[in-house]
Amino acid sequence: MTEVRNDYENALEVFKLQLQCVVNDDKKTQMGIYAEDLRYEFPFATDRPKLIEGRDAFQKVMEPIWERRRKNNIKLAADRYEFHATDEAGLFLAVFVLTAFIENQKEPVSSPCVQLLRIHNGYIVEVREYFEP
Repeated sequence: MTEVRNDYENALEVFKLQLQCVVNDDKKTQMGIYAEDLRYEFPFATDRPKLIEGRDAFQKVMEPIWERRRKNNIKLAADRYEFHATDEAGLFLAVFVLTAFIENQKEPVSSPCVQLLRIHNGYIVEVREYFEP
């Protein structure tokens, strides 16, 4: 039971670091927690491929999206999350809300997100991310 608990705690720390990197726009650290052979799926995305294979490919696809966020001075916050282990070793479910604060817009925009994450040896190796585009 101790090993399972440690796997959960380690995976939770990796997830929290990923979320912190997204909010703080720390792409160097974020890329460092993704495995080189990362598989990232966005089943509902309309502004990027639905499947990206490889950490370098992920960064290449996402960089223009991140740059638009910087250019438009959009700040993000993640004020709550849930993180659950599944019955499958190394597979976790994260539910969280990202809130975007957009310059010259009165109200922030919140988007619920769900991620299925496969985490192995401290690296995120696979993500399936659901959000409303």
